[in-house]
Amino acid sequence: MNKKELQRFRELIEEEKQRVLERLGMTKGEIQGLMASQSGKQSYSNHMADVGSDSMETEQAFLHVSKGTDHLIALEVALKRIDKGIYGVCEECGEKIPARRLEAYLAARLCITCQSKLEKAKRG
Repeated sequence: MNKKELQRFRELIEEEKQRVLERLGMTKGEIQGLMASQSGKQSYSNHMADVGSDSMETEQAFLHVSKGTDHLIALEVALKRIDKGIYGVCEECGEKIPARRLEAYLAARLCITCQSKLEKAKRG
């Protein structure tokens, strides 16, 4: 991959990081709001369905933060791979990862063939 392509992907990754950070900020705010509203309530006065709904909303917010954090870490790894000059090279077979795959998933570390093999192995 030439320097111009690497710079373009660096910019795309930085933009995606910013979007993820903004979403995480909103989600963390949602969690804080849910936690504050739940701590202000006395559970014995709530209907069981209300308590269950509140718990589910909190759990979903935590899940979104977890997934967002994982994605953010993957983007950071992609930036480090750019710095090392190995971005766009499959970690498994060493072949070039097509630009279309990288555009679809900026943090891709495996080519489609190796990713497919990994997913098949995980499924059993």
